[in-house]
Amino acid sequence: MGDRLGLHHLGAVVVLHLMEHVDQRRRPALMHMFWWFMFAQGGVIAALLLPAHILVQGILGPLGGMPVADRHYETWVSALHNPIVKLYLIVLISVPFFHFAHRLRYLVVDFGVHEAKGMWAQVGFYGTSVAITIVTIWIVWTTAPIDIGALHLLG
Repeated sequence: MGDRLGLHHLGAVVVLHLMEHVDQRRRPALMHMFWWFMFAQGGVIAALLLPAHILVQGILGPLGGMPVADRHYETWVSALHNPIVKLYLIVLISVPFFHFAHRLRYLVVDFGVHEAKGMWAQVGFYGTSVAITIVTIWIVWTTAPIDIGALHLLG
């Protein structure tokens, strides 16, 4: 009976030790997961959505192969009244920068600069992407007020 209690106690100690280890590693693992998510989404947008947007708006439209909105400022500003268009442009412009920041960071590591794995390098690379996202949101948000019917939320 005493031997069983000793094994039970040893098992509880191992479980508590593992739980402490998991709790210490949880926060970095969540941040790591977030940056990998942004990297993956940026890659998908850069590989699929951005080329399709360039093809339709930049090549087929001007050649007359597909009807697109004209390239006048007033037309684009009127399109920006739609919140879905604003969200589309924010995602189209800002999310691929997270993909680029991640690729550039690991390229620098592959070149032998192991300091790029450190916290300050992460702040530099990913912080630049966050700054670009904030500037993109500010530009898209302030260019035209959101118009849902007759309701103006901005302006």
